[in-house]
Amino acid sequence: MSHQGIISSPETFIVKPYSPRFTVDFRSPAASSDLNNLRQNFDFRSFNETSSPDILAKLGGDALVSLGITDNVADFASSLHTYTGLEGIDAQLQNCLDRLNIYTKPSSRGHAIELLLAHTNCLASDRHHPVRMYCHAPGEITQLESGATHYGYVADDGCVVREASRVVPVTRNTFFSIHGEAQVVGDARCIVFTHFDYAGITHYGGEVEEWGRLNYIDGCTDTLLTPPLRRGDPCLNALYFPAGIKQTQHTHPSIRCGMVIEGSGICKTPSGDFPLECGDVFFLPPETYHSFHTHEARQKDTKSALTVIAFHPDSDFGPTDEDHPMLNRTFFKFLHRIRSAERGLNVAPMRPMAADSEIRQSEIQPADVPDMALASHAPAFPAKADQAVRIPLPENAK
Repeated sequence: MSHQGIISSPETFIVKPYSPRFTVDFRSPAASSDLNNLRQNFDFRSFNETSSPDILAKLGGDALVSLGITDNVADFASSLHTYTGLEGIDAQLQNCLDRLNIYTKPSSRGHAIELLLAHTNCLASDRHHPVRMYCHAPGEITQLESGATHYGYVADDGCVVREASRVVPVTRNTFFSIHGEAQVVGDARCIVFTHFDYAGITHYGGEVEEWGRLNYIDGCTDTLLTPPLRRGDPCLNALYFPAGIKQTQHTHPSIRCGMVIEGSGICKTPSGDFPLECGDVFFLPPETYHSFHTHEARQKDTKSALTVIAFHPDSDFGPTDEDHPMLNRTFFKFLHRIRSAERGLNVAPMRPMAADSEIRQSEIQPADVPDMALASHAPAFPAKADQAVRIPLPENAK
C-alpha cells in the first residue's frame, strides 16, 4: 500500500532515488503470502511412509525446495553432513536435535525432520520487527519519537541532531544511533531507520571506511557500524562489493533496508533486475530472494565498486550475560583462564590496519583541527520545536 510518499508493509523489493519524506512503514507485517501459507500447512505424511534413508533425504531436499529455502534438492543431505560431520540420516538428525536443544522426542524420522525444520524457521515466518525507514527533507526538522531507537546515516554536510540537552553536528558519511526523542535538523540528506519498542543507546560514529573489516559471501566485506548491544539486538552495517561480483542468491529472515552510498550495481530478484545508483534507498522484505551484482569496471579508484548502508532489525550475534568481554576477561580462578584460552582458539589474530583496509596509517590519523571547527558544519535551523516535521503516517494508522 502507498499513500503520499508512504509505502506500508511492502511485499516486494523497493529501490528509488532519495526523495524527501519518502517513508516505508513496516510497523505491521505484510499480508500472508502463498509461500507463508505453504510453510504453515506443509504436509509431512509422506515422510512417515518410507523407511529408506536415501528416499527420506530426497524428500527432505524436495521439501526445502518447495518451501523456498533452497533451489538445490541435494542441499538437505549435504547440509546435515557438513553440520554434523556424521554419516547416516538417523545419526545426523539426532545430532542436530541435540545441538539445537530440541528436547521433544521424535516419534519417527519424518517427525524428526519436521521438528528440525520448525526449529530453523522453515515452516513459519520469523518474528516481526516494527520498523520504519524515512528520508529527512533537507531544510526541515524531522521529529524522532520517544519509545524507539533511531539509526541514521548522513550523506551530506550541513546537519545536526538536537537532543534534549545538546546539539550534535553530524557531517557527511557519518552515522548515529539515538534512543528516544530527538530532532534531525538541516540541509543534508539523512536516512533514518526507526526500530519501535527497542531501547538502544545514543552514539555517533564515522566516517564510514572505504572497505569492510569482516569477510562476507562471494568476496564481499562488511563492517558493523553499530553492533548489537545484546545477542539478538538490531545492528547497522556497511556492506562492500568489489567489481565484477555476481553474488549468490540468498534471503534474510527479517527486513533489510538502507542506502547506496558509493558506486553502482544491480539487485536481482525474482520480480526483476533493479539498477542501484549512489543515493538510492532500498527496502527488502523478509525472505525475499535477491543478489547484488557489480560492473566489471569501477567508477572510481576504490576497492569497493558498490557500498551500501544496511540496517538489520535483529541478529543472532552479540554479548549475553554469560558471555561478554568484561566477564570473559575477569580471572579469579584457574578455570577462568582455561575458558578464556579456549575462546581465544576461535579468535583470529589481529592484523595491521593496512592489511585490513589498505589505507595508509597517515590517512587514518585524526586531522590536526581544533574541536571548535565542528561548529562550521552546524547549519542555521529553525528555533522552534513546533516547526518540526512529524513523520507522516499512512491513513490506516491515524
